[in-house]
Amino acid sequence: MLKKFQYDLFVIGGGAGGLASSKASALLGKKVGMADFATPSPHATTWGTGGTCVNVGCVPTKLMPFSARMGEIRKDQIAAGYQGIESEGNHNWKQLIETVQKHIKELNVRQESSLKDHGIEYYNKFAKFIDRHTIELTDLKGEKEIISAKNIIVCVGSRPMLYEDPKLVITSEDVFQQTTPPGKTLVIGASYVGLECAGFIHGFGYDTTVLVRTRVMRNFDQEMASKVEGYMSDNGIKFVKRALLQSISAVDNGKRRLVKWVRDGVVEEDIYDTVLYGIGRQASTKQLNLEPIGVKIDARNYKIIADDYDRTTVDNIYAIGDCCLNRLEYTPIAVMAGRKLAKRLYGNSNEIMDYADVATTIYTPIEYGCIGLSEERAQQKYGQDGIKIYRSHFKPLQWSFRQRDDAKYCGGKLIVHKESDRIIGFHYVGPEAAEVTQGFAVAMKMKCTKRDFDNTVSIHPSLAEEMILMK
Repeated sequence: MLKKFQYDLFVIGGGAGGLASSKASALLGKKVGMADFATPSPHATTWGTGGTCVNVGCVPTKLMPFSARMGEIRKDQIAAGYQGIESEGNHNWKQLIETVQKHIKELNVRQESSLKDHGIEYYNKFAKFIDRHTIELTDLKGEKEIISAKNIIVCVGSRPMLYEDPKLVITSEDVFQQTTPPGKTLVIGASYVGLECAGFIHGFGYDTTVLVRTRVMRNFDQEMASKVEGYMSDNGIKFVKRALLQSISAVDNGKRRLVKWVRDGVVEEDIYDTVLYGIGRQASTKQLNLEPIGVKIDARNYKIIADDYDRTTVDNIYAIGDCCLNRLEYTPIAVMAGRKLAKRLYGNSNEIMDYADVATTIYTPIEYGCIGLSEERAQQKYGQDGIKIYRSHFKPLQWSFRQRDDAKYCGGKLIVHKESDRIIGFHYVGPEAAEVTQGFAVAMKMKCTKRDFDNTVSIHPSLAEEMILMK
């Protein structure tokens, strides 16, 4: 006799991947449930449905830099003849945070409403496995409920790694809800998330320093990463290179932080109002009780081991998104992976996720968009003689209202596989990187060649034409 389950599918995690997979499965006629619960950070930061992207990732990360650029726009307005706006005025950080949070909460409500419209039963509760088909749900009051499901998808994402005394620092999760202005800020770590935060904090007028142990944005093309760093440095953000964090302690009755680091064998120190800790992330899987039921997890970062079909080592349990080992940690990837998984489970599809030539953009003060391989990765794969590099340098037309020395950091780069002429790496640093990069992602998915670019008539004047006209 077949066992009857409460749900055809139960999804753990209400982020991008969970929302996509649950809705797609519901549209295919399945009974779907979802549990979503954001464990508060050490600073009591928590949030609603939508996961990292909506609440503490993509959405606020784009809104904050956009707001920070208003000061630069004002300078252009003056040069373009606008009068009566010469005074710099004051920025109200609290008002900014309230505005950003209002938009995020609107998105939370919209997401929950969409789940209801799809007939998905939503639980704002913490989920924990009892066995391969059974889950224990716990609410904020500690009250428990048991549910069962034939198939289960785990898509709980990741959270910032915490400093040994997390009360001394904030993370990228906290900065978007902190209504107190950050003041003089130290960002520890030069990942793209750290640089995005450093960029918008400085953009609002706060003294900002980045502590760098090895390289800036080490997983990206290093020539382009140096452009981003150069632009930020020229505009006033300080970079302390080759620095190893030694200690953080509270001073001034706990209001400020004394930070010590070692650089070239010498101990250096400074005092900051805010320290933002940005040293990596780890999967949010530790409390799910996965290993006792047979799901294998990588011991280093707690990521779930899943195959190309998103199957874990337990045949009815699947995993997608940032909580999986060897996956690119981008929201749109989790969305597409979730939809494809639902179609494989319930729509007679066998199509798997293609992780090649995925486009992304970093929302630093000068934006960076890329697709495919970095020059370093291309050399590893094809050898230095197997690739050809094309470069361009340009001054954006919209920057011509006033003299700007930092335009020297704008540039494009194409990496071409010599034998096939196929473009295997696309890199752009300049304004509106996301808008420039997105369309080229389609071309690269279609295996475009440098000859295809050469035969394309450009739009003039435009930023994107710089990527077509390289010789």
